[in-house]
Amino acid sequence: MKFLINGYWKDDKSEFSDYIVSSYDDNAEHDDEIFYFGLNESDIKEAIKDKEDNILEFVITSYTKLKS
Repeated sequence: MKFLINGYWKDDKSEFSDYIVSSYDDNAEHDDEIFYFGLNESDIKEAIKDKEDNILEFVITSYTKLKS
């Protein structure tokens, strides 16, 4: 499953929107469209709750499921 995330970078607080993340490499021909692999919906919810207290280099502020 893929998601669109919004957030900001921890180092300079610059914001980003509509970055595509995926829980795994499910479509190898479009890898260049994926911003980050390895985040499923529960990981995203946890990252939103934890804010800057995680190993990611960015903070997720919101997300939506991307329709297949």
